[in-house]
Formats: sequence, structure tokens, C-alpha cells
Amino acid sequence: MSFYNPPIENRNPEEHLLMDFNESPLPPPPKLIAKIAAFLNKHIHYYPIYGDLLERLGEYAKVPTENLLLTNGSDQAIDVILRCLLESSEEVAMVQPGFAMFQQVAGTLGCQVVGPQFPEDFDFPHEELKESVNRRTRLIVVINPNNPTGTSVSVEQIEDLLKTFPDIPILVDEAYYEFSGQTCVSLLSSYPNLIIIRTFSKALALPSLRLGYVIAQPDFILQLLKIRGPYDVNLVAVLAAREQLNHPGHWQKVVRHLMDESKPALEKYFGERQVKYYSSTANFLLVEPQNVAEVSEFLKENKILVRTMNPPIAHTFRMSLRMMPEMQHFMEVYSRYLNT
Repeated sequence: MSFYNPPIENRNPEEHLLMDFNESPLPPPPKLIAKIAAFLNKHIHYYPIYGDLLERLGEYAKVPTENLLLTNGSDQAIDVILRCLLESSEEVAMVQPGFAMFQQVAGTLGCQVVGPQFPEDFDFPHEELKESVNRRTRLIVVINPNNPTGTSVSVEQIEDLLKTFPDIPILVDEAYYEFSGQTCVSLLSSYPNLIIIRTFSKALALPSLRLGYVIAQPDFILQLLKIRGPYDVNLVAVLAAREQLNHPGHWQKVVRHLMDESKPALEKYFGERQVKYYSSTANFLLVEPQNVAEVSEFLKENKILVRTMNPPIAHTFRMSLRMMPEMQHFMEVYSRYLNT
């Protein structure tokens, strides 16, 4: 098996405009950073005590606390869920390409991720996914919106999967929920086979602290607790998450700026210049230029990093949305490329 090796080295935010990892363009407010610094001066030598974060998170996610599990990023959520459900030679059904961590974790268990490829227009191949389910399928994964294609999946499509396969867990990855506004949490009380994962790494701007969470039935959460360690989530992440949930104005303003200003401006720019791109409900766009290697190298030479994709979509690159002044800079640089 191969390993997930994202090109994260040599990324310097002091030198580059980072548009390659779907991060927030702004850090959390200075008050939060100051609280973290003060906390570390007094508490770094103690084991974590998580306090009321689950209660606060339950209010935010609109579920009881017994439906929640904190994880070390959504990567660990994927790890503990797949280790809980899969044994060697079993399969995960997922439309591809999708988030690489699913293949990595499945591979460590001797399992495969199978399923249809996205069509050329990247619409969700709902019926094809259903047809790929077989007697070896132990988990169905839906990434909504999908990374890297930006494809949205409707609540009705997710409910159809839950109804069609009542004995197979359906995992819905909602990492970009805050941008899309789309969630299937309302289905949780009706379908015990629904599992949802989310992260604080994207809209809530805490990727370096590694915090994610699982939303599922309480009995399944208890099984996951047998796998996740008691101190796997660090206390600085908990402190920062609590502050972001209690004072959401800053990050919510950034989300609205990206989705209501930056995204329409970028789409208009590409549309007017006949640069092909694919619609997305997340904080990124998938772009299909005439020569992806040439474009990405030109951008890199101009201190802008985008994420070139692997087969079968190696003809595209993914770019994160940034605040409008940075988007204007990107468009100026891209125009210079188009004029060469």
C-alpha cells in the first residue's frame, strides 16, 4: 500500500499565498491566541480535562452529548470508525476520487475502497454508488461536499442510501458543513446506521490543533470509545474550540466573505476568460486549465500555491478561496499567465 503524503513541506505563509489546503485565510482572533498562551503557562504539565465542551458542541450540532465523540482531527474519526467496522478483505463503497484518508486507513486493515468514478461533470453518481454495494460492503462513505470535486449530495439522496441499506453504516463526511450549510443531522433520529464526521480545521480555523468529532447513535459512540484513547485530544484544541463556538462572529464573518464575495468574484473572473471550473459549495474550486502543469508552475513562481490533482483528475488543480484582496492578487497573476 502507499501512504497519504500531502505536499505540505516548504509551505511558508510568509512567502507564499497558500491556496492549496483549503485553510481559513485568517487566524482566530487575537484574544483566543492570548488565552492559549496564558493557558499554556499554567496547565501544559497536566493531563487533559475536557469540561463542558461536549455540552457546548451538542448545542452547536443540535444533538445530545451522548451522540458525540471528540477526535484528534477528522482523520482520527475516520481511523476509529473504520477500525471499529471493518475486517480484512471487506470493502468500503465510495464515489472516487475522494478524501485520501479513507483509502489509507482501509489499506491498513487489508480492505479496499471501491465504487464508481465521478462522471466528467462531477455530478454525484447516486445510482452507480448503490449498484457498487455488494456482499463484502461493510461501510458506505459520502463526502458532502466532496473533496476534491466540490460535489454536493442532497439530503434526499443520503436518506435513500440509509433506507436502501439499513444494515450497512453510512458515513457522511461534513468537513465543509459550515460553508455549504448542508447537513443530514436531522436524519440521525430515524436512521441508526447514520454516522457523521466534522472538523474544526476548515471554517473554524484550527487545523494545527487537530480537532474533529463524530455524531452517531450513543451505542456506536460507546464502541468507538473502546478504540480512541482517553487523552487523544489535546487540551489546547479543546480550549480553542470552546472559544470559537462561544464567539462565532469572527469565523462566521470570514465564511460569509468567502462564499458571498470571494467565490462569486472568482467564478465571474474564470467565466469571462473561458477558464473551465466546476461549481462548489465549499471554500474551494476545482479548475481545469488548458495546461495544468504550466499554470501551477507559473503560479508557484509568483509565490501562489495551488493543489494539483492526481489521476483520474490530473488535468485539474484545486484552489482555496481567500479574502478579496488576495483573490484580486491571484486574478492579476493569472491574467499575466493568460497573456503570455
